[in-house]
Amino acid sequence: MGGNARDEDSGWVSLGVGAKELRLENTLPTGQSFRWRETTEGDYVGVIGQRVVSMRQAPDDVLYRVHCRPSSSSASADAAAIADYFNLEVNLTALSKQWAEADERFRRLEPFLPGCRMLRQDPAECLFSFICSSNNHISRIHGMVERLCAEYGTRLEPDDRLLSARKVAPPKKTPTPKKQKQKRLPNEGVTDENDKEREEKGVSRLATSPASSAPPATPTHLSSSLETLGEPLGSFYAFPTTTQLLGATEERLRLLGFGYRAKFIAGAAAALAAKEDGADAYLLSLREKTPYREAQAALTSLPGVGPKVAACACLFSLDKHAAVPVDTHVWQLAVEHYTPELEGKSLTPKLMEKVEDAIVNVFGEYAGWAHNTLFVAELAHVRASLPEELRTPPRAKVVKKEKREAGSGAKAESKPESNSESDPVAKKRKE
Repeated sequence: MGGNARDEDSGWVSLGVGAKELRLENTLPTGQSFRWRETTEGDYVGVIGQRVVSMRQAPDDVLYRVHCRPSSSSASADAAAIADYFNLEVNLTALSKQWAEADERFRRLEPFLPGCRMLRQDPAECLFSFICSSNNHISRIHGMVERLCAEYGTRLEPDDRLLSARKVAPPKKTPTPKKQKQKRLPNEGVTDENDKEREEKGVSRLATSPASSAPPATPTHLSSSLETLGEPLGSFYAFPTTTQLLGATEERLRLLGFGYRAKFIAGAAAALAAKEDGADAYLLSLREKTPYREAQAALTSLPGVGPKVAACACLFSLDKHAAVPVDTHVWQLAVEHYTPELEGKSLTPKLMEKVEDAIVNVFGEYAGWAHNTLFVAELAHVRASLPEELRTPPRAKVVKKEKREAGSGAKAESKPESNSESDPVAKKRKE
């Protein structure tokens, strides 16, 4: 797929892909990548490799505009790079038809959620981003990823077309209902970030360098206008290579606000760099030559990578289309609709596999893609827009406290699972 129609005046180019194949709002802000910024014009601006790219949704097409590219590349290569990033070789329309025939719930949801695609990200970028997501919420994950890029990545110089673009201001937080007790994921780390940071002898949670994404305080009389206007997009950086991340020390990362994740980032970079043929070749071999379960197991041998983080990396960057990242949110979705027999059981790695297997049995070899549509339907802002009969009812009952596995305290510190329950958009790869 892919088109090349171009508006020479504006620089917008048609990707040649219909809305059933790609809807930006159902793909970019749903927790697969943390590099995209929505603008007040409704576009998305992000970084794909060393390209700064604007994406715009048209009624039955997607337009893109490239603001900078690698010096060795040319405009003719842009479409191929963007098509690869959005996995456009996969025919989502045909797959959706199969899934609708296989599952009644998917059949009813799909008309409301077209174009929920899986991205095909750079494996190292995806892996380190999800190490950052451990027990975290969406705004902090974005901030961490951007600080990591600003501190260790290569600065990119986009053209002047982005000078006037501004980010959409984050929505005001609404009152949160009384928190339920949640099942703890296997290998899940500390759930209270404040407690963890206090344990770290007063290490600052905020970056002390210009890389910090924390905005300065805004005078009250300006706040209402800025909520409408939004902030400038800021600077752009390529995600650091594993070689660049070798310069990331635990001490420096803690000062930048990464907390206990600092040692996992530094440790994973060192472990990947030590692979016989290097990090890039190793990750490429996982993508091209290694079956899903073997690739997942290989990734969990890295510091800070549990089964959920590994499944995310497999699905979002390693072409393991049947991978289903199971967190408490996906667990609840599965119990409600697909595995009621697992109600009340402890969410161990073995049962996480059972949830995955149950979803694969329904949807087949691209089950990870199908599950993504089901997951997007559970995001709070999406669920509220669905007909009431399609909304999964909230699970109000208190879940019994799980028995911890022997030695899980130490294991949690070495393998925190990628999950946080503090933000409605962050629940799979970020809630």
